[in-house]
Amino acid sequence: MKGITALALGLVCASFSINAAAQEYMFTYSKLYSSLKNNNKPEYPDVKVGVFFVNADTKKLCTIEKAWMEKEEHYELIPSSDINELLLPIDENLKQANPLVFVDTPQDTRCDFSLVVMTKSTLSDQVLYSDVEKLLPQMQEILESLGGMFSSWFTPEVAGVTLEFANNLNGFIQLSSGSDVEIVNGKAQVSLAQIGKDGWMKLPEETTRVLPYLPTAKK
Repeated sequence: MKGITALALGLVCASFSINAAAQEYMFTYSKLYSSLKNNNKPEYPDVKVGVFFVNADTKKLCTIEKAWMEKEEHYELIPSSDINELLLPIDENLKQANPLVFVDTPQDTRCDFSLVVMTKSTLSDQVLYSDVEKLLPQMQEILESLGGMFSSWFTPEVAGVTLEFANNLNGFIQLSSGSDVEIVNGKAQVSLAQIGKDGWMKLPEETTRVLPYLPTAKK
C-alpha cells in the first residue's frame, strides 16, 4: 500500500443503497471513538487520525454527501471538510450514548472506509527538515496505538511523509541538496533522509493531506 495509510481495524461497516441518490455506510460511534480519541491527546500536537472514504477502483477520495448520528429521537448532522474528511465530534458522553453514525457517498461507487494518520495542518512553500522530523515519532506512536497490543513488533517504521496535492498534480518537489522528488497524480513520498539534516524541501503548492511514508509496508 505504498507507504500510506488505511488501517483495517475491524470496524463493522454496512454498505447498501438507500435510494437513487447515495450509498449509505453505518457505524457505531464507540468503534470510531476508540481510534479518534487519539486526536485529543496532548502528546500528538501535530498529528491526528482522519476518517475518509476511498473509491475502491480509482483510490481517490469519495465525496461525503451527507453524514449524521442517530439515537432514538436524537438526530445530528456531522460536517465534512473540503477534502471530504468526516469531522466526527470526539466526546466521552457520545461514546456512552453510542449513537449510530451514517455516511452517504455517491450512488454506484464502492467507497472503502479509510482510517488514516495525518497531520493536523497542511504544508506549503519551504518545509524544513525539523518540520518533518517532529512529525515522524507522533505518526509512529499513533499507528502503533491503533494497532493494539504488541503492534510495535509489526508496525512499519515511518521514514518520511506522503504528500498529497489537489487536482492530480504532476510536478516536482525541490530539495536543498539540488535533487528533486517527482509528484505523480497528486502524490509524492519524501523520506527524512532525502531532505537531509539542516535541509529543506520546496513544495509547488499547498498539500491537501500529509500522511506517513512507510517504505517497508506490504505493497
